Amino acid sequence: MLGLSYFRQQQLTQALKEFLQAVESDPQNADYQNALAQAYQFKKAYPEAEKHYLDAVNFSGNSPEYQNNLAALYLDMQRWDDAIKYFRQAAANLLFGNPEIALTGIGFAYFQKGEYPDAVGAYQEAIKKNARYPVAHLRLGEVYYELDKWELAIESFRKAVELVPTYLDAHYKLGLAYMKNRQNEEAKQAFAEVVRLAPISELAKQAKAYIELLK
Repeated sequence: MLGLSYFRQQQLTQALKEFLQAVESDPQNADYQNALAQAYQFKKAYPEAEKHYLDAVNFSGNSPEYQNNLAALYLDMQRWDDAIKYFRQAAANLLFGNPEIALTGIGFAYFQKGEYPDAVGAYQEAIKKNARYPVAHLRLGEVYYELDKWELAIESFRKAVELVPTYLDAHYKLGLAYMKNRQNEEAKQAFAEVVRLAPISELAKQAKAYIELLK
């Protein structure tokens, strides 16, 4: 499908045109509806994306992949309860190959609602499904950080960077957690890793400032 080629090359306007033509030629094709929805989402045309994700879900007979995509859109739209609803449907479907992704989405929605125990529960369930999914460990660490549980936050962030040594956000948040736990040398090491991995990034700029602060 030509639109996918444009999509991968970030030529979103051209991809959108191709997907619109595809949907016009075969409006009940769930794959086309999903692709068009993704193009709209990338262009932040959220109402249009929602319409086509819903069509994709309906025409596919409630595909868990498309339910997960719709739920992710609702995260972008900050419609937390709608996100939880569709992530739950995706996670409960035995045909969905990555339930840990949907469960992590549920946790993030609860986190945004300030419902931290439910967020922790969802993240822990995600980790039970796939202990090697680094995002779940990162997100769990974020909840513990908000709850001032520094050692648990450190444990979660460390697990994330063990799984993905180049995980920039995890190194940075690990540094913050070490600072809160008064482990300044470890914090400097974590921040130094951020600078090493992405020296001209915004996170590196902030990490350098913390390193100076900790001297």
